[in-house]
Amino acid sequence: FDSLIASIDTNGDGKVDFEEFVYFYSDMEEQRKWEAMRAEIEGKLPGSPSTMTIIGRVKAGVNVRNVNLNTLFQKYNGGGHPKAASATAKLEDESEAKEVLQGLVDELIDASLEQQLTVGDFMQSPVLSAKPTMTEKQVEDLFIRYDVRALPVVDDDNQVIGLVSYKEVAAAKMRLINKQEKRMRQVEKAVAQGKALPEAWSLESALKGWMKQHVQTVEASLTMAEVENILLETDVGCIPVVVDNTKQLIGMVTRTDLLRQHRYYSSLHYHNKGFSDSIAARKPIIELRKKLKKFDIENE
Repeated sequence: FDSLIASIDTNGDGKVDFEEFVYFYSDMEEQRKWEAMRAEIEGKLPGSPSTMTIIGRVKAGVNVRNVNLNTLFQKYNGGGHPKAASATAKLEDESEAKEVLQGLVDELIDASLEQQLTVGDFMQSPVLSAKPTMTEKQVEDLFIRYDVRALPVVDDDNQVIGLVSYKEVAAAKMRLINKQEKRMRQVEKAVAQGKALPEAWSLESALKGWMKQHVQTVEASLTMAEVENILLETDVGCIPVVVDNTKQLIGMVTRTDLLRQHRYYSSLHYHNKGFSDSIAARKPIIELRKKLKKFDIENE
């Protein structure tokens, strides 16, 4: 209080007269106006721009094949690798950071989820299959001739009813050899004892008795990420592809197909003779076959 009175008492007589009070009040009003004007001017001046560093990296094993982070970050003068990039975005206000990040997330979702390949885009079709009535020798001949490690088993309506791999073929062949050796011992014993030979019947068994049943199938409309998860969870190397909501076989998808789509190995090519090229790729051959069909010699 004493300091306030001293600042008002300009003549130092220890008293505050009317003129001194008016001068003090006018000076305070003038200072208040200048402070208000300065605050208004400072409010209109642009503030210092903020920056936000964005770092993007595709996690290993996550399917974002259609996402290119290098292209995505170029709008913010950034870049890098398609699967690992960074950028520094200039913001007029820190509140813009949310809008920038939301835009990037929306674009990532559009590219990695809505535009993702489906199984029907990269499956092997048409595909070789086995019949449930085939014997061990017939199935083994298919595996050797077409160099395959697994085949779907279909009925007369082309409905998937099972799967047979080289493991089942090897086990069935071993059982067949054991049966043949047992038959040989029975014949030798009958000859040695002068008895009638045992009745001869076929030792081979139908595929339906030793194939894998209740196998996992995938529909052609599933995404690549979904079928990849199924392959990992079931720990199988291939899965038959069927028409949606049916068991109608239309193709086959393998781990090799997924590796090729991920582009982990750019030189990876499919040389399995058991799986043909796509129907579109075989169109020229089909057209040529139609033209040559009229020259075929019909059997009488």
